[in-house]
Amino acid sequence: MCGRSIAVVSHCVLNQNVVVHGLERAVGAFPFVKDIPGKIGLVQLPCPEFLLLGPDRPSMTYKDYLEINNYQQKCTQLLAPTILELKGYQKAGVRIIGLIGIAQSPNCGITGQRGVFMTEFLQLCQENNIRMPYIEVPIDYPDDRQFGKKVSLFLKGDH
Repeated sequence: MCGRSIAVVSHCVLNQNVVVHGLERAVGAFPFVKDIPGKIGLVQLPCPEFLLLGPDRPSMTYKDYLEINNYQQKCTQLLAPTILELKGYQKAGVRIIGLIGIAQSPNCGITGQRGVFMTEFLQLCQENNIRMPYIEVPIDYPDDRQFGKKVSLFLKGDH
């Protein structure tokens, strides 16, 4: 497997059907996904909102998620298989390029107010010595026409 690369993506990067209806930023997968080189594998994180609260959940804030009993612990449990997978890739010499998150998401946001899920994920990465640079799909996507170029540069791994 030496010489191969992967990127980790928030679930809704590949599947906008898990997003609260009306808050989608794309239909299906984000269009920039088609420009990701085929030699780069994608590891799709689970969607804690969909898995723990279902498809018909209301729109919620960061604070709302923190008020759900054991929500952070449940996120950690959902992430356990992904951390094992990433450790396996590292052991096999697969390069982990980084993470594509979702700006201003109460769970998958990375900058500004870091989302509940991303806080747990990045902490687990740190605890397991998994380097995880990141980029986020902007809130104004698809109006940010430069985002596809930003992703391409990010995936080259010069960070």
